[in-house]
Parts: sequence; C-alpha cells; structure tokens
Amino acid sequence: AAPASVYLEDATFRLYNLHDKGGTLVVEGSFITEVHFVARVGGRKNKLCLASFWASEFNEYNTGFNMINGSCGGGHFFLGTGNSKKCEEMLIEVRFSSAEFTVGDWASVVRGNWVYDRIAGPAHRLDVSLRARGGVAARHLPHGLVGQAFAST
Repeated sequence: AAPASVYLEDATFRLYNLHDKGGTLVVEGSFITEVHFVARVGGRKNKLCLASFWASEFNEYNTGFNMINGSCGGGHFFLGTGNSKKCEEMLIEVRFSSAEFTVGDWASVVRGNWVYDRIAGPAHRLDVSLRARGGVAARHLPHGLVGQAFAST
C-alpha cells in the first residue's frame, strides 16, 4: 500500500441556504490542499516512489501543467493534465483536474475543485477517495485521519 498524508489550510467561505432567500452562513473551516504519497516499489529493487498533488498549482480553468510532482527511484517528474507515470507497480494517471494513484490493490482518486464563494484562504481544494480491491481492506485496514473515513465492509 502507499501511505498518504494530507495538508489542510484554513478557509473562510459562504454557504447559501436555498430554502431561505438571501440566507447565508459564513464558515471558518479548512480544506485539503496537498496530498502526498510514499511507496516502496520494485520488490528487491526497493525503489522509493514519492508523489505530491498540489491544489496551489491549479489555474483559473481548474487544471494545471505541474499539479503533481515526485520522484521514482531518484528520477524527478512533473505531471499535468493528460499525463501518466508508472514507477514499477505504482501508476499515476492524470485526467483534467483529477488523478488516480494505484499501487497493488489500493487506489486513491484525488479531485481538484474550486473553493466556491471564497472569502479568504485557498482558491482550490482537493477531495480524496480511497478504494480497495479484493479482500485487501480486511487484511490491511487503513488508519489515520483519512483512513478512518474508509469503510472496509
């Protein structure tokens, strides 16, 4: 599996009450703005694969040329819309404003989006989802803040 860590940034934004004309709520919250993956790949080669997805690299079209950077066995790479990178058994596939990170029976999709009605803080956020194939979730339960949100049943 590829351990992942996330970075959160404070944000102030408005939520609108659709049932109350003109009713708004100002929220002091936070959003995930960075996701970092680390994996040992290649069996006996024991290569280190690092990959980071940065919301700050998005442009006004909610896409970018360097949304992801990382290294595979010491060789550095940058990925943007439509690019992919295979580092032994880890595959990174970038779409328009999202990317799928797959290693073994685990996959994580990171989707970029705007922070709507932003008052202060980051202009873009990242939404993260985890997916397990077969019985891997029962054998290796995810943990940590993000992992606690993952249902293995």
